[in-house]
Amino acid sequence: MSVNLDYNKGMSLGWRLCFILSLFATIPRIIFIWDSVSVDSYFGAGILDIVIQFVMSFEFAWIFLYVCLNYTYQIPSWFNDQKKYVQIGLMIVLFFALNEILFQLKLALNRDNSDILLFRVVYYLYHFLLLFAIFGYRNFLLASQAYYRVGLENEQLKREQIKAQLEALRNQLNPHFLFNALNILNISIFTNPDLAQRIVLDLSDILRYNLKVQNQSLVLLSDELAAAKSYLDLYKARFGEKLLFFFEDVTTTKQWFIIPLSLQILIENAIKHNVITSNQVLFIEIKLNEAEKSLVVQNSVNKKLNVPGTGIGLRNLDKRYKIQTGQNPSHLEKDEQFTVKVPLIEAP
Repeated sequence: MSVNLDYNKGMSLGWRLCFILSLFATIPRIIFIWDSVSVDSYFGAGILDIVIQFVMSFEFAWIFLYVCLNYTYQIPSWFNDQKKYVQIGLMIVLFFALNEILFQLKLALNRDNSDILLFRVVYYLYHFLLLFAIFGYRNFLLASQAYYRVGLENEQLKREQIKAQLEALRNQLNPHFLFNALNILNISIFTNPDLAQRIVLDLSDILRYNLKVQNQSLVLLSDELAAAKSYLDLYKARFGEKLLFFFEDVTTTKQWFIIPLSLQILIENAIKHNVITSNQVLFIEIKLNEAEKSLVVQNSVNKKLNVPGTGIGLRNLDKRYKIQTGQNPSHLEKDEQFTVKVPLIEAP
């Protein structure tokens, strides 16, 4: 729908451009025959000559404008289906064929054909300048489209970031999550005060981190790892030895950046879609691969039968990475193990 609106707007402006270009193309002809026009006997013929020049210039400009706009907006057509070199060849053939047809018509309507060679050169030059202006207009449209696309992608990125942040916050603050966390906290206050204190600190760290990254497009890997550790600790307090997680070789002297809440989305995805029992332990491993500039998140697979995998969280994460970095996290499920490689970003 938006393409059609843009095309219609471009065509509307194009008509005006053709009109203005035709006027400019007619001005030299007016100057050339002005003395003759001032003679009463030639006034009508002179005006007709000017009108013919204007109409021919307008027709030439409109034909090429139509072809260029269809090409710019990728409107389905036979021309757009051709290869690039074929399109260029067709444009050249069209230019010379159209020029020659209009030139011969102009000769038939013009009384003074004393210098046909000069007339032909000037006539072709007029139309070459018209074509140059039309291609300039097309480049302007392409630049406008690119600018609009960048703005659209930035807005999309903001929406995806907000969506991901709200999703992560919803996962952490939904009644089920809070009920489990507070229930474990309530029990631990009397049975294990140290665990109760850790739960309070972990929950506080998670909420503080989410507030901190609300307006950030990138965060330090170390901060994301710390938040992920607090997130896993909360689930560890709930599942005990049914959930095992490892952080392998995540210490680094280099400043890597990552899109915020990436790890929490992947952790939540693993816990939500897999059975966790004493006989079916969920293993989650997070390790750093600086050679490949990626953070690898692996989890064992024992899918819940009653929880369909919509993949919304992973798709949102893919979109955010694609828009912001041009890269996509890779997903691989093999040998009852699901692996995601999250691209790392060097200091921006």
